[in-house]
Amino acid sequence: MRIKAKTSELTKAVSNVGKVISGKSVDLILENILLEVNNKLTLTTTNLEQAMKYSIDVEVEEFGEELKTILPYDILRDIVPKFKGEYVQLDIKEKKATIKEDSGEFTLHTFNPEAFAVIPEVEGVINFTLTFGTLKELIENTIFAAAKKEESRREFKGVYFDIKDEYVNLVATDSTALALNRINEAGLPKTSFIVPWKALDILIHLSYENETTVKIEIAESNIKFSLPNLSLTSLLINGQFPQYESVIPQDPEFYGKVAKNVLMDALDIIEVFAKKGTGRIIFTFTHGSLIVESSSSDIGQGKKIIPCETNAEVSLQFYAEKIIDGIEHVKDDTVFFGIQGPLHPVLVKGVESNDYLYVIMPQKPIE
Repeated sequence: MRIKAKTSELTKAVSNVGKVISGKSVDLILENILLEVNNKLTLTTTNLEQAMKYSIDVEVEEFGEELKTILPYDILRDIVPKFKGEYVQLDIKEKKATIKEDSGEFTLHTFNPEAFAVIPEVEGVINFTLTFGTLKELIENTIFAAAKKEESRREFKGVYFDIKDEYVNLVATDSTALALNRINEAGLPKTSFIVPWKALDILIHLSYENETTVKIEIAESNIKFSLPNLSLTSLLINGQFPQYESVIPQDPEFYGKVAKNVLMDALDIIEVFAKKGTGRIIFTFTHGSLIVESSSSDIGQGKKIIPCETNAEVSLQFYAEKIIDGIEHVKDDTVFFGIQGPLHPVLVKGVESNDYLYVIMPQKPIE
């Protein structure tokens, strides 16, 4: 089998499917790409939890028995983007594949395609569509709060999709902080499921226009995201997500309102001291001001005092990375803090909108 493809398209395909390869595969075959020719050239990768297929148009120059093969991903990743010609020719034999471009010719050993993991088809019981831009924004505003450690509860290692009452709600938590982002989207089926954060991280790093339609199909144990030329499938997380709505503080007694850009500038400096010290930043709401500070026994102390509308007189300690992540995703120009006390969950959101909410537990002061 000999085919000809556009170099730019093959480069894009290799780059996309490579996002699934973990580099820590239990089976070396999973560090490679399955190539199949059937009217188009389809590249497939999997890490046994997620799988991606990407198809490109090709010109079949010579038919043959070998319609599929396996090639090393790392070699394709490193050489294909360096090809200078507009087209590349791929000649697939039983135990080798020859790639020709411009003045170059490269022969690669192949692997038995039968050894590649079988990618189950997702026969979606539930399906709906969202634009890529909408889905990407929802994910970006929640995925950072998901638990990334292997020892974490499995339900916390994903993002919870809760579709109901004409809203798409995405929620993530690691039990110390919770992020919720939602949009109004009428006409969608009522459903809920947990998608591993790794699958969603792959999805948001794809290069598609915001207006691109994403078809989402959900089966009992897996999910499929379909975009032009590409499909991404993933196992779902089987578990019970916490009742997130009960965690969100309602009508907090105390509040603080501060300009987001001023607060982020202050945090950008104070974080330097936190990283060298305890990893914490102290927020003190008092007399129309917010004092943001942190200290390190190695380098000293940093403090910024910024204007703040508040009725609170309280000091709260947060892990720097978590509070900065939560504030960074607020969409409004003014950040609202809902406060019940020094050791109660704190609500962080925009003054004008409830579409994005962040709930974080303050830390006990270090004695």
